[in-house]
Amino acid sequence: MQLSSIGSRPNLANDAAAALAKSIKTGALQPGARLPSETELARQLGVSRPVVREAIAYLRADGIVESRRGLGLFVNQQDSLRLRRAEIEVSEQSILQFLEFRLGLEVEAAQLASLRHAPEDLARMEAADAALNAADDIGEESSQHDLALHLAIAAAAHNPLFLNVLQFVSSPLLNSIQSMRAKDRGEVSNIAIRRADHAAILDRIRARDPAGAGEAMRKHIGESYRRYAAQVTAGGPKPIHPALQATATQER
Repeated sequence: MQLSSIGSRPNLANDAAAALAKSIKTGALQPGARLPSETELARQLGVSRPVVREAIAYLRADGIVESRRGLGLFVNQQDSLRLRRAEIEVSEQSILQFLEFRLGLEVEAAQLASLRHAPEDLARMEAADAALNAADDIGEESSQHDLALHLAIAAAAHNPLFLNVLQFVSSPLLNSIQSMRAKDRGEVSNIAIRRADHAAILDRIRARDPAGAGEAMRKHIGESYRRYAAQVTAGGPKPIHPALQATATQER
């Protein structure tokens, strides 16, 4: 097995995990095969051993490889389809797909959060929103605070699956938020829209209004989808989710 160097790219651990997962998928590493040593993997990939260890942790968490005491790491039998965080790419189309995915997940999470949130949940949501607004006010990168707010809403649903799924895709999700922000840079009106959307979501959660919280979240994601889709022309237009289409029509 020979891997291509990834040493000059960002997100090295994800890229290293993706390179190893690809080798397994293509058959270069067969089920039952022993992985090369950390030192050899680091050499082939052109990264440090800590990066390799982090990449292997991803693969182990995804069930792609397993540790055998005293023997090393071995490839598991890949007999089922798995969602692997290392294989999720950030592209214009995948960002739109993420928004469709978030619609199904986060609208329901917001509704449950409105019904189930405890005072400490509300405090976390409000703190994340305040940090986001403060970063926007001084022109700092605020994507991490945006993600923290959405994670706090998912946590307030008090169903661990909502938070677990969002955390699982948090790295590519953060990248997608950053990519959308890059297109919005300098657009004060977009910051104002985002701030108003978040305020409306929190207001409805605070009021324990599930229908209103769900609709506010739907509007927020729909606005992001509409704005980003309008900027994406490669490959031609694609049919969009009916709920997002309805949101875009209402806003026009």
